[in-house]
Amino acid sequence: MKKICLWAGLPLLLSSPLLNAMQVLDDAGMAEISGQSGITIELTTSDPEGRLVRTGEIRFTEQDNDGEGEDYLSIGGLTLRSLVTDNNGNVTGVDTIKTTIDVDAGGNVSIKSKDINTLDLELGEISFSGRAMFGGVRLSVWQFIGDSYLETALLNDPSGSKIAFRTVMEAGSGLTYQFDEDGVTFSSDVVFTPATGETAFRSEMFLTGDNDGLKLQVGEMVGTIEIQNISILDENGNNIFGANNFGDVGFGDISVNPAVSYFTLSASKDPSRDGIEGKFSSDMNIGTVFYRTGGERLNARNVQLNTNGELSYRMDFTDNGFITGLEASISDINDLDLIIGALTLSSGDGSNESLSMGSYAIENMNVTKAGNQPGSVNLGVYTMPGSGAQGMQIDLSIDGTASFDLTIKDDPAKVAGNPDPQLTAEIVMNNVSLSQSIDQTKKGLHIGVVDASMDMNINAIKMGDGQTYQGQTGRLVMNNMTLQPGSYFRIEPLQ
Repeated sequence: MKKICLWAGLPLLLSSPLLNAMQVLDDAGMAEISGQSGITIELTTSDPEGRLVRTGEIRFTEQDNDGEGEDYLSIGGLTLRSLVTDNNGNVTGVDTIKTTIDVDAGGNVSIKSKDINTLDLELGEISFSGRAMFGGVRLSVWQFIGDSYLETALLNDPSGSKIAFRTVMEAGSGLTYQFDEDGVTFSSDVVFTPATGETAFRSEMFLTGDNDGLKLQVGEMVGTIEIQNISILDENGNNIFGANNFGDVGFGDISVNPAVSYFTLSASKDPSRDGIEGKFSSDMNIGTVFYRTGGERLNARNVQLNTNGELSYRMDFTDNGFITGLEASISDINDLDLIIGALTLSSGDGSNESLSMGSYAIENMNVTKAGNQPGSVNLGVYTMPGSGAQGMQIDLSIDGTASFDLTIKDDPAKVAGNPDPQLTAEIVMNNVSLSQSIDQTKKGLHIGVVDASMDMNINAIKMGDGQTYQGQTGRLVMNNMTLQPGSYFRIEPLQ
């Protein structure tokens, strides 16, 4: 599911009269907009630290339909600052934000926040029903270079009301993303990189009504989001591993079929059930996904996700007295495809790219129970048990049998002829149950095994060129595969 950007609604927030911080334009300011349609609002603050908005606790409480008590998500507070920074990110003053509200000839209303220098957004402790998951989250020193802007548009669409959220970031724009956990801080720099030949990164999504719920449609993304300098900091803000970090990741150049790329959201239609439910559909191509370290990159090109129809989902907060969190269930998985068009190596900037190391495809995935009834994939994200503990536990299980076709193709440039050499197999998994804890520590990222077991069959293994096979090599059966509870993985940068 495509992630929803936290800044999608910022133009509306920045233009709100509730901020009580608007400035009346002087004669010179009025002269600048003479002859233009719409209005311009300048927003500033008298706070020397640039605070525009500050709140106490923000709490969402789920209605108790099942009679098991109210569950809630809590954020310890929110602070939004508008600042002026120098080239090194040092704060030099308080910024004034300009918001324009305009109606074009097509009847579309645009609310655009621009002329922004730097924004800071800080969230307090994040907890589920009183148990903390993170100590705080910060989007810091978000620099808007040049004509970068955030826009919320109310579209005059023949099919009904429709709201567009657009983010346009010129080259050099970016921010620092951090969250605290158990006395250490995860830190990374988020950089918006325009596509080749473009001057700005662009992304958009659309919100519409859907019967008694909402529908979020995925739009285009032109350019790449890079998450750089992934590090763990100590209580003084110093990198625990010195000059070394976990490297960089990035993704971008996303194209979609808008008619079938969306998810819907509504209250549970079962009056005895808490939570929300909806549908998810995707026909998406991600042009580039990469991991970079030491000035070199591993690239996954043209990553495709196609659900070939709607998946159903349910989400619900939970509190069993020991742990709290969020549980989700995904069903109606009948023909899901995930394809990596090519794996390549390149220089850190993507140049000097190697020949493909092949393509990889998981196709025709379905999850069913006995009698060909729909099965489900169940995911839980929980707080850690124990008083004062932070971090998370992630549980994954499959209710039913999951099966898919696996195809690995060689690079056609290495072997003359068509079709290409390939390996194919049918994968069948049963009794899948995975549970792990994830905790950041001063020794690195700690992934602990709580439980991990499954049965797996690899059937109909074939190798050949797709037309003339070398024969079916057989099948591989692995029952009662387990990882010893209490085992762990620890991930840290190379020293």
